[in-house]
Amino acid sequence: MIRPLLVVCALAGVAAADPKPDAKPAAVVEKSRVEVQPAGAAFENPLGDIRVEGHDGNTILIETHKRAPDEESLDRLRVSLVPNTDGTVRITTTADRAEGHSVARNAVAIDLVIRAPRNARIDAIVGTGKLEVLNMDGGGELESSSGQITVRNVQGELYTHSVSGRMSLTQVFGSLDASTVSSDLDLDSIQGQKLVASANQGKIAGRRVRARDIELTTTHGNIVLEAEASLRGRVFVSSLRGDIDVKLRRQGAVLIRGRGTKVDLGSLAQNLPNGWAQVGIGQGQDPTIVELRSQHGIVRFAIVQ
Repeated sequence: MIRPLLVVCALAGVAAADPKPDAKPAAVVEKSRVEVQPAGAAFENPLGDIRVEGHDGNTILIETHKRAPDEESLDRLRVSLVPNTDGTVRITTTADRAEGHSVARNAVAIDLVIRAPRNARIDAIVGTGKLEVLNMDGGGELESSSGQITVRNVQGELYTHSVSGRMSLTQVFGSLDASTVSSDLDLDSIQGQKLVASANQGKIAGRRVRARDIELTTTHGNIVLEAEASLRGRVFVSSLRGDIDVKLRRQGAVLIRGRGTKVDLGSLAQNLPNGWAQVGIGQGQDPTIVELRSQHGIVRFAIVQ
């Protein structure tokens, strides 16, 4: 049985020289492929991108793509596989330093393409490299510093975190918790028990979202959400300085409350003494609760068919 797959990569120094804006593209390329069947695996790649794709087999296929400006620099790029006592393996990439032959950090790279069993869990951290996860069923946790995170067709509980790398999450079937500090967050076709997403200086855009519990928050970014309300669900959307625009498809009764510099909940909304506007749509017990608020922004809400 294949145990959960662990993918880890972190950003580290490659060479003593500072990157040059006019650095020439890599002139030497080397490709290799290895197939392993461990109980699990850990991948450390401080030098480039990681792409993880699910497949129907029981082995982990690892393709490496090395790039460097010359043969000597290429020879210093290494991929090591170290077995652990628990049956797992650790795969690391490094760039050996050589006195008198320093190269710019952006002149060398090792990219990894990993094909893993679909039910493997993916835990991954990248620095400036791209992180892509496709067609996996085990969920996981993905983290980036400034590299872009792309997810498509992933099942299971998923956590994604980024400092300044843009996130694009499409076809996620399971609870999702996504957060970013200073980048945009794009959500499309999200279905699960719970969706939590937050951004500090970035916007959140959600389309075709279906979750019983939805919570979206920003500090300086706008929030746009198109979702389907679940019975006895909860939708909480909040921003300090951004505008909020929510369109909801309802299945039963919905109670909407909104607060902002300008609030538009429809012609039937009533302004309450405490500064909130409120409107109820449909009849029935245990309505979906929708709460929208922006301290310095505009709040809009609409029911769509």
